[in-house]
Amino acid sequence: MKTSIFAGVLLISLCQLSSGFFGLFEDADKKFAKKYIMASNQCTQVMMDREFAVVDKHTCKPEKTFIRATVDEARAVCAGRGSGVSEETFKVVECKLDPANNKPPNCQYTGEDGEKKILVTCNRDKKPTEFQIQE
Repeated sequence: MKTSIFAGVLLISLCQLSSGFFGLFEDADKKFAKKYIMASNQCTQVMMDREFAVVDKHTCKPEKTFIRATVDEARAVCAGRGSGVSEETFKVVECKLDPANNKPPNCQYTGEDGEKKILVTCNRDKKPTEFQIQE
């Protein structure tokens, strides 16, 4: 009986460890999309849903910029290299913290649309990992 209980606890522990371990290898495209791509102008919703809004229990993140593009469009900027600057402008959304609603858990954001060239960094597998606005 002791052996089966031990085996059961061991199996559950291994399952939990493996789920955390495999989470480290989240697909780079999904990770990039979650971190940098926004389809709508719903800044508050996106910032909260993706857990970007709250820095700590007293501070909301002041701003975050997203691009309105697909992962494939971002990947094309790298053009097979480690990084590249877009030739064309990309639609961007700059989410800025509303000064009247700037304390967690009530972080509220306004979105400002724009168009900017971007720098995209890709990994060895030619998948985008980071982006920055180019002024």
